[in-house]
Amino acid sequence: MNSPHQPQLLAMMAVRNEAGRYLRPVLDRLGALADGIVILDDASTDHTPDLCRAHPRVVRFERLSAPLFFDNEASLREKLWQLTVELDPDWILAVDADELFAVRNKRELLALTRQDRYGLITFPVYHFWGDFRHYRVDRWWHPARGRAACLYRYQKNRPYRWAPRALHCGRFPQEAYQTPRFDSAIPLLHLGYAHRREHQAKYQRYLQLDPQGQFCPLAHYRSILDARPQLKRWRGEDVEALLWS
Repeated sequence: MNSPHQPQLLAMMAVRNEAGRYLRPVLDRLGALADGIVILDDASTDHTPDLCRAHPRVVRFERLSAPLFFDNEASLREKLWQLTVELDPDWILAVDADELFAVRNKRELLALTRQDRYGLITFPVYHFWGDFRHYRVDRWWHPARGRAACLYRYQKNRPYRWAPRALHCGRFPQEAYQTPRFDSAIPLLHLGYAHRREHQAKYQRYLQLDPQGQFCPLAHYRSILDARPQLKRWRGEDVEALLWS
């Protein structure tokens, strides 16, 4: 693993038991975009730590002894944030282990970091549904209506606090969302629903963590199991080739 350093753009990611999913290609794509990757492992029980430690772009890795996400997502993300800002980056790119940016060239992303008008950059989320060729476009799932704030200009001397939410707390502290934002057109590809076999498990997990719909409408959770979601053909790069090449 590389020694910690202070790159201009650091990526940060929380992981748990991702070795059998998309972790390796996600790290490869992310490593091509960022100057380094910081990872907090939420007590994985598979080979996720080995994959992370072995990746040449991972500049910092830490593993928790007991899982934290199921008790308090905000606490997990705050720990990840602290690991990242200790390296004093200029910008922070926050992604999950089942997400890919549809951009092959680092210059396209770095162009967003060379301006000083906006401090927070959002991206349209394309939720691949049932396979790697279609994404969902109905109600909550449409990319135009579902954007993720993933890129933030870190301000070293600014105090930061995390929203007191056990779930769906955001990727950054509250203060990040108070800065001027820019809506980028670069697609963020979410692969978490690409396999139908995972839909039921995700639905049950959200109901277990948020049975009253405190952090997200219950109707949104139930929509995961819609029998006939509205889908659209993906016309970008071949995601399957990217994942399994």
